[in-house]
Amino acid sequence: MKYLVFFLSLTLLGNAAELNLPLLPAEAKIIQGIAATEGIEVVLGSKPGFSAKGAAETLVSLGVAKGDIASVTVQSKEREAVAFTVTHDKAGHVLAITGNGPWLRNSTLRSFTALPELRVIRMDHNGFVGKDPRSPEFDGSGFDALADSKLADIKMGLSFSDKGMEPCAKIKSLRSFSLAHSQATEAGIAFFAGHAGLTSFSISEMASARVTEKALGAIAKIPNLTKVGLGECYVTYAGGFALLAPFKGKLTEINLTMCVASEADLAKLQADHPQAKILTTPLAEIPKRHIFVARNLAKQAPPELAAVLNAAIEQSRKK
Repeated sequence: MKYLVFFLSLTLLGNAAELNLPLLPAEAKIIQGIAATEGIEVVLGSKPGFSAKGAAETLVSLGVAKGDIASVTVQSKEREAVAFTVTHDKAGHVLAITGNGPWLRNSTLRSFTALPELRVIRMDHNGFVGKDPRSPEFDGSGFDALADSKLADIKMGLSFSDKGMEPCAKIKSLRSFSLAHSQATEAGIAFFAGHAGLTSFSISEMASARVTEKALGAIAKIPNLTKVGLGECYVTYAGGFALLAPFKGKLTEINLTMCVASEADLAKLQADHPQAKILTTPLAEIPKRHIFVARNLAKQAPPELAAVLNAAIEQSRKK
């Protein structure tokens, strides 16, 4: 309650536009406060944000009636790509907050205790890169206030770190957790060991030394997963795929998007998990999607795989 009292006492900044939101007044005030905290002038989007469809599909899978779901998008007046979509029910309760940040500081996350039906938080580029002094305010530690919430699906990135991993792992209602381009490490995955409710876990960290193929060993300690994702990583069978042995007969999907692995090792993985769909990216496509990741992977891969990557990198340069 102390977080709510503090947050509601904030005065909306002059450049944060008042929005006509189809929400209950108390919940609308929380959403207004997101833009106010960032000091960003915002407007309502003319169409649903890119994340609205995915949020709706997830909510339906969680038992929310499809006909009871609607959405409204709030976007920066100056930068249209900086936006978030609020998915809500007909009663005006916020069900999901998804989009492209930075929007969710730790103080803002803590204010979400006043959103009792919130099930989904997905925010790409939430925070700042490098040594920006604002980064700690976006490290995800604010999830500590949501341990008893109804949150079932979380996806975060950028400034999010192991300080956010620990409180997220304490959310018992959590079913799906995903990180992309964050500051998290393999050590942070260990917080989720034994989480009985999680069925999907993925992490993708730009071929950084923070998260290597060994991360699959930590992921394998989350007992009831049916979907596993490790992206942007060089993976071998002996050092990585073999660590998924505890999941034999359980996995339906193994997402290796933007990973580098030999065909022989992938074949062994498929043999271990014949029922699982294995998602991969052709080596020649990786530089087209992210040149920085491709360069990092080329440094880690053995010569025969690095040669394909380097050729594709050179081709991308010519274009």
